[in-house]
Amino acid sequence: MKRPVEVSTNELIEILDRYLQTQGKVHYAIKIVGYPGVGKSAIVQQIAHKHNYLFIDTRLAFKENVDLGGYPVPDNNQQRMIYFRPRFIPPEKVPEGYHGILWFLDEANRAHPTVIQTLFQIITERMCGEHALPDKTVIVLAGNLGDSDNTVITDFDDSALDGRLAVFNLIPDAQNWLQWALEEEIHPTVVRYISTYPERLWDERDVNPNPRGWHQISDTLYKAYNFRTEEQLVYYLQHTDYKVLQKIIISLIGEVAGTDFLLQYVSPRVISSQEILAGDEQKLQKLIAGDVPAEDMMWALNGALNKLYNDNLHSNGKLNEDIQKELLHVLQFISYTRADIRVSFMYALVRDCGIFTQIHDALKFEDDPGKKKDLLEKIQVFLDV
Repeated sequence: MKRPVEVSTNELIEILDRYLQTQGKVHYAIKIVGYPGVGKSAIVQQIAHKHNYLFIDTRLAFKENVDLGGYPVPDNNQQRMIYFRPRFIPPEKVPEGYHGILWFLDEANRAHPTVIQTLFQIITERMCGEHALPDKTVIVLAGNLGDSDNTVITDFDDSALDGRLAVFNLIPDAQNWLQWALEEEIHPTVVRYISTYPERLWDERDVNPNPRGWHQISDTLYKAYNFRTEEQLVYYLQHTDYKVLQKIIISLIGEVAGTDFLLQYVSPRVISSQEILAGDEQKLQKLIAGDVPAEDMMWALNGALNKLYNDNLHSNGKLNEDIQKELLHVLQFISYTRADIRVSFMYALVRDCGIFTQIHDALKFEDDPGKKKDLLEKIQVFLDV
């Protein structure tokens, strides 16, 4: 089977843009895989609307092969069975006012094997049972990863079908997601939080939080609590018992991210992961002066290390200069933390992030010989293990 090609949100949008420009005339379909909640369906729907394509969302996990073929009824005159066209598949013609049809077949790899066999017919023959798909119909499949994201998928291996798919693994990133969030008018509190703590957009190892959860929080704040602005949420948190709201948010993105999201308005943290990664000199001096609470420092460092872990994972162990500079900044902040925190995070950096061999390369970006010597004195013991 093909190994999915990792793509960012912007890259996937361009891929889908180009795909729709073909109006279904290429001899393959797009398949998108990724962790639950990373935004696969939202991106596909957004592209369909952008190109004025009728968007049809069919969840294959809930369908059987007979569903796709249509309901059989006897044709007494011709002495045969005919099949009425299912309402959930594309109509016979592109509806007036639309430029085409985008048929989104979600949860494709959770479908019954007989349904997956029908996919071959849909993609190769442009037929669903006895029903022809109209011209200007494009097909996009989506599914989860299986073992790596703790989802159950159908064990199905068909090289013929695989050869007719272009398979992409969507890896969400905060910068692209924030651009999408602004276009979709996601609640300003969510946009502000992810702008400040981009590493909290999603947790690849725990799957939660994820982009879908943040979207759900936006819906909750807008529709369940009628908060149109950031100020309305702040007022509510300062003047009411917000326990129920907190529980709703935790249920959507997990306890750690959910609690911290509200704490930013109740008791804002002094330092962020982004400031550490950027090497914010004012915050570094604040740390040196002892004005950064240990809890805030540990929280920010944990997020920074999580970003380095993901960057290393998706760069196949070859960090570019920008990431190496971020690694240097993390080392600088770790070196000025309390001794026990320094030990914990240096071991976490060496053990969990998988970038031990690149620490020396990162140190090359420190131009001040005195600062470099001071930094090495603080962390050398960890480099010798």
